[in-house]
Amino acid sequence: MKGLLLDKDGDIRIVPHKGKDGLTGFVIGDTLIQNAATVLELNQGELKEDPVLGANLIRYIRSQADKRAIEKQMKIHLKRAGIDYSELVDKINIEITND
Repeated sequence: MKGLLLDKDGDIRIVPHKGKDGLTGFVIGDTLIQNAATVLELNQGELKEDPVLGANLIRYIRSQADKRAIEKQMKIHLKRAGIDYSELVDKINIEITND
């Protein structure tokens, strides 16, 4: 997926430079990982456009939930947002390997 990239604070990343059409600066790139991170950070009800979207992962901090339950919750909400879990895992593994 291509789109506007965000900085570490979640703001739109802008790198101003002068182009032939004038001053530009929006940074465009692959947004798969940042979109997945946004979905996984959400709690249900926080997104006005889709109040059901939100993995509520904070509830697992001190719980006895196993890895499968958490992974299932992640897959459900990533799928609702149109993100393929296996593609995301592959992308993360590639980026870890290349760093």
